[in-house]
Amino acid sequence: VSGVSIFGAQFFGLGDNEGMRHTVRLKLYLGAAITVICIALLFLAGPQFIGLFLNKDTNDAAVCAATLGYAMAYLRVIVWGFFPFMMVQVYAGTLRETGETMVPMIAGVAAVVVNLTGNYLLIFGNGGFPRMGAAGAALATVISRWVEMSIVLVYAHRNTHRYPFFAGIYRSFAVPVAL
Repeated sequence: VSGVSIFGAQFFGLGDNEGMRHTVRLKLYLGAAITVICIALLFLAGPQFIGLFLNKDTNDAAVCAATLGYAMAYLRVIVWGFFPFMMVQVYAGTLRETGETMVPMIAGVAAVVVNLTGNYLLIFGNGGFPRMGAAGAALATVISRWVEMSIVLVYAHRNTHRYPFFAGIYRSFAVPVAL
């Protein structure tokens, strides 16, 4: 997805808004394809992937089984954060191509704060929240991803006077084959 940014920077420099729309759409297509493939792989082979990181040489099979259980609980929740993560990569990357680095950074900092707060509340059940353990850590991350995405997308679409290529970005899904 970042490779397409080379074209975006060139189109932005030329003032070619339609070219920018095409690059954003291409990034969306690539990001969506990668996201779908990753989700499918993790649902189909999640335990096998996680198993690659487990120390099976240990004599305590119960520890490996418990670790796999925690990891699968995390995995079942974290996949809900893949879509907003992909959207942030597309939009924040596009904003950076235009020289706008502050908003993606602010969104990232907000995501870290939300994630830290969510971890405190959801992992150990602080503040009256349920004790969720690994699934709580994943949920906090997912919530932080949605917050980050919201900040970046709202900013991009509310500032079409500055970034006119975002206006009407979804009216068409065409991307020239040559691109």
